[in-house]
Amino acid sequence: MLKKLSVYTVCFLTIVSCNDETTVGTADMEQSRSLVSDARTQDVQVVIIPDITVDAWVDPCANISNTHVRFCDCNPTCCQQQTWYCPPQGVEIQARYAVLDICDENLTPCDRNRDPNCPPAEIIEQTECQHAFDCPPGINEDFTMYYDCEIEGTSGTQQVRCDKGRLYYGECVTCFEEEEVCDSIDNDCDGNIDENQLNACGGCGQVPEDICDGLDNDCDTFIDEQLIRECSTICNSGLEICGNGNWVGCTADRPVDEQCDGQDNDCDSLVDEGLNCQCPPESVGALVPCMEPPLTCGMGFKTCECVNEECQVTQMTECYALCHWVPELEQQEQSTCNQFVGIPTNPELCNNFDEDCDSLVDEQLTRPCYTGPEGTLNVGVCEEGSQVCNAGQWFGRDQSGRQISDLCGGETLPNAEICDGADNDCDGIVDYGEEIPETDILFIVDWSGSMENYINAVRMAMNRFAQDFSAEDKLKWGLIVGPKHRTTPTGNMEILILQSDIADFEDFLVSFANVGQFDNQTGQEMLRDAILLSIANISGNVGYDFTQSRWANRVGSHPELKFFKVNWRSNADRIIVLFSDEYSQSFLVPRIQSDTVWDALDATPNLKFYAFAERRSRVWDNFASHGNGRVFELSSNQQQMYDDLMSILDEICLVQPEEDARSTDNSGFMPASNNRYDFVLRICN
Repeated sequence: MLKKLSVYTVCFLTIVSCNDETTVGTADMEQSRSLVSDARTQDVQVVIIPDITVDAWVDPCANISNTHVRFCDCNPTCCQQQTWYCPPQGVEIQARYAVLDICDENLTPCDRNRDPNCPPAEIIEQTECQHAFDCPPGINEDFTMYYDCEIEGTSGTQQVRCDKGRLYYGECVTCFEEEEVCDSIDNDCDGNIDENQLNACGGCGQVPEDICDGLDNDCDTFIDEQLIRECSTICNSGLEICGNGNWVGCTADRPVDEQCDGQDNDCDSLVDEGLNCQCPPESVGALVPCMEPPLTCGMGFKTCECVNEECQVTQMTECYALCHWVPELEQQEQSTCNQFVGIPTNPELCNNFDEDCDSLVDEQLTRPCYTGPEGTLNVGVCEEGSQVCNAGQWFGRDQSGRQISDLCGGETLPNAEICDGADNDCDGIVDYGEEIPETDILFIVDWSGSMENYINAVRMAMNRFAQDFSAEDKLKWGLIVGPKHRTTPTGNMEILILQSDIADFEDFLVSFANVGQFDNQTGQEMLRDAILLSIANISGNVGYDFTQSRWANRVGSHPELKFFKVNWRSNADRIIVLFSDEYSQSFLVPRIQSDTVWDALDATPNLKFYAFAERRSRVWDNFASHGNGRVFELSSNQQQMYDDLMSILDEICLVQPEEDARSTDNSGFMPASNNRYDFVLRICN
């Protein structure tokens, strides 16, 4: 259609050009010039040729992903070829060649050596181990290679050296001598950990300072020694010492009830107020400061006076202004002197008295207040309130604005925790915890041929579940797959594979991606074997001797049984999630019995076992019961599988009541619950 449009345009222009240039004689020429001139004016009508359309052009690289064959042609900068050397075979050096997608979601190459936020590189394709080159026979020490190895669960490095056409294999070295530092690791490989690095408390860094808590914080065999701090009362200040974890013995004076002794006993700046005291004769005529009725404001005075002529009985006078006692002042200020108005003081106090003599009582007096438990103020949402003074009493305002005696108005006290990203109960923890507890999650996946209808859903649900937690340091991942088909020199074997130990998220994704390379057209489901092998090193009751066992005919194991150990963390919670469309089977000789697995599950600490099964059965119910877990329906629906995995996470965040945890839907399987993990706030809610 585009060619047709071009042809039409050319023909049209040609016609217009021929008509403009055709002339007959002089008159015709002038007429032609007139026509040409008119054609150049703004009044020339533009002719639109109808019914001419252009076919849409389709970009062959639009919406292409790294699963398409043309991905590298369309995005060459995203594809990186790598060579991965395989363990040598004889004198042959083998290598695996892989193509990786190193771009981010915007198809921009990401430098993973510099940018920790780069997503994991995805494997587009890779080959099997194949011949790369031979060890040259005529060259001394032509090259040296290093390969990963392991001794009793400890990772190390093995040296392989080529010398005159032969390969020499070094020992597996699990320790590389470095300067000893305080990190709970034997850095200098002398068999001792953190020697000469620990402080008096047996830890790293500086010795903690001693605090008043009844503990030997600085590890000097003394508790709360020489701890002194300042203290104060409304009377004055002093010092106090720490004893048995509490501050005691404050030397500051404490207020007591007022006594007739000429002293301010209750520390309110008034002397003998409210008392008709018998005063000592020697104090007769001495003025004592006072702030009490009948004085109406400021500071006045009172004195001790004789009741009879012999002055055998004395009493304190009432509180009056200074001019009441000084006749000169009264005479000089007769017109203005008021015996009830004293000398202004500062500040105003909440006592129904006008200290500053401004004719206002207790004006604009406020104070902070808080009635919540000790240690909760300014923690989470908890905030102090305020009180106002009225007629010598402190009041707080409620939400309607009413003043209520002794109420702390506007304060925020601890409440029940709700899912809002805030610490509602003021315990320093948001929504049951800002982080989920340390948890090791091991997936056991039946990759046999009968799983064909479910395997993609399992893969996608597991991948989405894991992707959600890529930023969680508290989570570690592991994977066991089987059976898998492998061709060996002695024939074909079906093997159980410890694809990945409990590892970081990126290592888990790499191992999980590698699962798809294996043929799934196999038939043996070694599920009972996989469960018992996975907990053999952490259960208190394995009940099976793997050293005296072997695999059945045409069944192998990789790695070998003696190296088949999952590196569970000692202090972490443990979760096993199994996917299979079959009942539990064993292909070890002698065969592992179900009750052996039950006893091992019962004796494994901090473990929950979950099964995804095609059919609800007593077999999986028993396994889940002994593993403190549940049974879910194995489905080809990716969303359903993901929702069920999230309900497992629900139990990590918040332990459900026993009756709720064991309830099922009409199908007999455990229903998915509302997710309590918020991926935005990254909290358990």
